[in-house]
Amino acid sequence: MLKEWKIMLKHDFCEKLRIFSEELKTLGEFAGTGFVWHFSDNDLLMNILPEQTQHNHPYCRRIKGNPYRKLDQCIRFHHFESFRKLELNPGFRIAECHAGCRILAVGMVVSCRLEGVLFAGPFAGARSDPLSRELPLLPDARLAELGNYLKQRMDNLFNREQLPLMERPLLPQILSGDRRILWAAHYMRSRCRGPLTAGETAKACGLSVSRFLHLFRRETGYSFSDWLQRLRVAAACRLLEGSPYKLAEIAEISGIRDQSRMTYLFRRYLNTTPGKWRRKKI
Repeated sequence: MLKEWKIMLKHDFCEKLRIFSEELKTLGEFAGTGFVWHFSDNDLLMNILPEQTQHNHPYCRRIKGNPYRKLDQCIRFHHFESFRKLELNPGFRIAECHAGCRILAVGMVVSCRLEGVLFAGPFAGARSDPLSRELPLLPDARLAELGNYLKQRMDNLFNREQLPLMERPLLPQILSGDRRILWAAHYMRSRCRGPLTAGETAKACGLSVSRFLHLFRRETGYSFSDWLQRLRVAAACRLLEGSPYKLAEIAEISGIRDQSRMTYLFRRYLNTTPGKWRRKKI
């Protein structure tokens, strides 16, 4: 009974998060900006729009390099530094990231606990880099207005909610300090719906296959195949919640071999079936 109650609470929270994610898309089109989330529980990424899982502006992609040589710096700024400072001083903050972007960071508090940070940007800072002239620019006063609005809206939506921690998160945060593994994780996320091999991923991050497989397991705690399956299940979850496709079609789009394989993976990772997952989200 307690387990069912926790599932119900998390379902209500995730429904609010999905609705708010859609609101942000409309707000971003109006304000000329984008939004990116970082959560303490990475499973929550399944409940937001895909474009809100990472900065997609061409400036950010070029600054990181290809492969993403500075991805670890981005993660440190967004996930660690901003979380730490917002835990000490709840609300929102305006800061300049390592790439010179002016960023608004707003804390998502659930039951008086910081569970996520919503970033609005990128915005140009001093604009010393010629590339940064491509970025939208808002003065700090406008960013503060946006921060006040977002903070009030998020507190009204989430602060009184309950968010029990999952016993076995599907996509835990990767905390590796090896930028090659961080790049591999990003590469896998962007290509998980298609055919993807360890050899292809190893080549993308400049490692031999055997070295890559060893480092990936050591740095993440997961094998390459296990993490790839988790990414595909997460992709299937999003399609089950927001698309009219049949189960077999969702399996194919998500990169899973067939519907029976998808059912097996759902039972393994989520202790449910795709059909039950879809009915629970309707």
